[in-house]
Amino acid sequence: MNAIEIPVEEYQKMVQAINTLQSNEMLQKINTLVEVLYENKYGLFMKDYYDDLTEYSIQTGWNNEPSPWDNVLKN
Repeated sequence: MNAIEIPVEEYQKMVQAINTLQSNEMLQKINTLVEVLYENKYGLFMKDYYDDLTEYSIQTGWNNEPSPWDNVLKN
């Protein structure tokens, strides 16, 4: 078995970080905070509605990507 040695203080910091990141309560608070900040900045409330973003992405890609059809009218 391969093993490494680290200082106890470093190990305790790593355990604390893992426990913090595994906290669902903290993640829910961060998600709520992000939604509030987004709403304040853009005046929008998105929640789980992403249809507009999908349509925008497809339309932007369609307009920006070259296509063989672009040259049909030029000839």
